[in-house]
Amino acid sequence: MLDQDLITQLQQVFSQIDKPIELVYGKSTHEKQGELVDMLEAVASASPKITAVASGVDSPTPTFRIEREGVLTGISFRGIPGGHEFTSLVLAILNTDGKGKLPDAGMQARIKALKGPIRLQTFISLTCENCPDVVQALNQMALIHGDFHHEMVDGAYAQDEVNAAGIQGVPSIVVNSNMIHSGRIHFLDLLVKLEAHYGAETAGRSEAAQDLGGFDVVVVGGGPAGASAAIYSARKGLKTALLAERMGGQVQDTKGIENLISVSYTEGPQLADQLYKHMMDYPITVFDQRRVKSLS
Repeated sequence: MLDQDLITQLQQVFSQIDKPIELVYGKSTHEKQGELVDMLEAVASASPKITAVASGVDSPTPTFRIEREGVLTGISFRGIPGGHEFTSLVLAILNTDGKGKLPDAGMQARIKALKGPIRLQTFISLTCENCPDVVQALNQMALIHGDFHHEMVDGAYAQDEVNAAGIQGVPSIVVNSNMIHSGRIHFLDLLVKLEAHYGAETAGRSEAAQDLGGFDVVVVGGGPAGASAAIYSARKGLKTALLAERMGGQVQDTKGIENLISVSYTEGPQLADQLYKHMMDYPITVFDQRRVKSLS
């Protein structure tokens, strides 16, 4: 299912994985089961630290979960995460090993403060461009929180549940067959919504509100201008921080970019990733998923 070029890319991406990770799939007679197993085995072939194993548990549809050294992570998938969701699978594997871009300590404290147990499903379609952001955000929260389970569900495999929850569009987040959100939502807004729905421990919120430290320059905004200002400040030897609700800013919402001189074509999310990587070449402290209430 995965061509050799993609497997070679995965080998490079997964080369940093340190701990054993298992892709544990259910036993199913569904016509797409073989396709899922082929995908998981191909992904596992990209790293000696990753294995695809059968759980022996019967399932009416193709399903699998991610474990780390035999321990549940809270991340599972129903359906075959191809299309836009393949990136969600790759990032889930990296994040499970503590690799990749993760929320900072303050944001993690807020996530840990959510009152559990938390059981969520995100209904998606493989052609949905906004779904991966929601899936990836909730997967990260599941890894950080001690009692949080998130399942990505391809609606094509769960039509009865789609109808029962009254789902009209994707992504849709569902709790106990009740839809609590539908449509695009950014990480911070999603966390705020979960805090309102589940509640949060006061001690955890206090920890999240900790002093972020002192800096010579603080740049507010994570778009191209903000990233440029932060890089130039750091190059001058100034202790620099950047605060942003999301890296890339409005660029994230841009499908195609063809007016960036020296770059014939790129897309918003790719440019946002490049901005972040460029900043990481310098001693810049990035506080992502933040909003500034006031300046004084």
